[in-house]
Amino acid sequence: MGIVERFLPKDDRFAALLLYGMVFSTCFNGYDAGIMTVILADKQFIKYYDINDNKSGLVATIPWAMTGFAQLWLGGFLAGWLGRLWALRVSIFIMIIGVVVEVVPNTFGVLIFGRLLTGLGFGCVYISTNLYVAECAPTKLRGSFVGTVSQFGYQLGTLIAFWSGYGMSYHKSPYNIAWRVSNIIQIPIGLAFIVVSFWYPESPRYMLEKHPEMPELALQVLSRLRSGVPTDERIRTEFHELVASYEFRRRYDRGYIGLLKDKSMRKRLLYGIYAASLQQCGGIASLTMYATLIYQSLGWASGSQALTINGIQSVLQLLIVFVNTFTVDRFGRRGLLLAGFAIQSLALLIMSCLTTAYPTNGNKAAAIVEIAMLFIVGLTYCWSNGPIAPTVVTEIFPQHVRDKGFGLSMLGQTCWLIMLTQSWPSFNKKVGGHSYWLLFGLNGAAGLSVYFVLPETKGISLERMDTIFGGLDNVGAGKYEGTSEKREAMAIMHEGEKAPIAHVEDAAQDLCFKTQKEVNAMLQRNRLLDNGIGLEGGLSARWAPG
Repeated sequence: MGIVERFLPKDDRFAALLLYGMVFSTCFNGYDAGIMTVILADKQFIKYYDINDNKSGLVATIPWAMTGFAQLWLGGFLAGWLGRLWALRVSIFIMIIGVVVEVVPNTFGVLIFGRLLTGLGFGCVYISTNLYVAECAPTKLRGSFVGTVSQFGYQLGTLIAFWSGYGMSYHKSPYNIAWRVSNIIQIPIGLAFIVVSFWYPESPRYMLEKHPEMPELALQVLSRLRSGVPTDERIRTEFHELVASYEFRRRYDRGYIGLLKDKSMRKRLLYGIYAASLQQCGGIASLTMYATLIYQSLGWASGSQALTINGIQSVLQLLIVFVNTFTVDRFGRRGLLLAGFAIQSLALLIMSCLTTAYPTNGNKAAAIVEIAMLFIVGLTYCWSNGPIAPTVVTEIFPQHVRDKGFGLSMLGQTCWLIMLTQSWPSFNKKVGGHSYWLLFGLNGAAGLSVYFVLPETKGISLERMDTIFGGLDNVGAGKYEGTSEKREAMAIMHEGEKAPIAHVEDAAQDLCFKTQKEVNAMLQRNRLLDNGIGLEGGLSARWAPG
């Protein structure tokens, strides 16, 4: 697959263009996170708020307290109630209000209130963006789409933030204007996405969940996303998977009850929390948020050296995201995570040895190598655990609990981020260069856990993801050979009874519905064929657009 086909696949060109437009939403998030790296090193900002190590940690991490609230409840609620797109628009507007509160003349308490608002919006934006991209992306390229939109947009935002902050660092008068202007520059990015989003269709999977009585709406959107017509075989096949999966899942509780009540869903939630933790458990947020201060502590404090290094790194990190784009759907999620954590661990091992050997930064060659190691860690993160963690979390939950499951899972990311980022300034000040040994150990442990714990999700459609967790394939019925318990499970399902999911999952793990006859039998049981749908019969006027 060539470069053009990778970015604009022939059968999904319209979807690709739409999803790349989602970069505006993740770019807004990236700018807000990146600009605080610059602002926290601004001397006027430090003097204005009398910033010390504790206040610095509070400003950096307090938004994540509200991000955690968004992940715990609000983000998933908005995405399920309003839809993915309207949840995005509302969330970005909340972030904009937070930015305005931050930049007006205020006390430290008002600044923190503004940071809380931006954190709340940030969490909701992150949830809705990743859900929308995963649900609209084609199966074979889902990993590269989610990873590119999530990480590329975020890195683009940090790049703009770093260089905006670098330019404004030369502005000394009027006093306290530079950091305010640097912060408010992000607002047009958010407004641009809100405007563009009105040309976007809602997720077809969300539409089927919200309006099951009008499945033709989901079919129309799916046909549009796949650049085809409803009678195309590939569109019919994907649509049948959506409908069959929905009909099977109707028997189960939805939302938080469905997520926590069922044993298999609780197991999947633990996987989700673990996968989300992989994004931040290595301490990348600490290295990013305090990057300017870290570079200064390593001996690069002359003039704007630290800001320049930050800016150069942001450019390289933006470009390196494309490694994920071209490899994640070829080598899989596990492969890239294992390689990424191995590289980051090695780089942090070298850096830890150097900072321990030269605690006063007296060796210029060692200082250069230390910067190089930080670059390697940041660059590797951008094609490994940065984009892959949200990709995996969006994939592993069935549609009826995906928004809630994704939100709760991301608490794993937030908890690690708060723990490491809040404590990093004081921890680094107390132990100096020895602090990087902690990050080395965390990355090494994360890599080992991926090898033994994380399943591979590459190439599996969202509707069939249950199979890799020992569950029943939701899509339809098929040929199988097995024990009497499996035959009992099949018989119960064909008779239209509600079999206990624990029994079915334990007794029929490899059950897979494939034949046209049995799929149609299942659909007939749910009274769908009366509306004109059948694999061998095609689509009736009831299911056609218009």
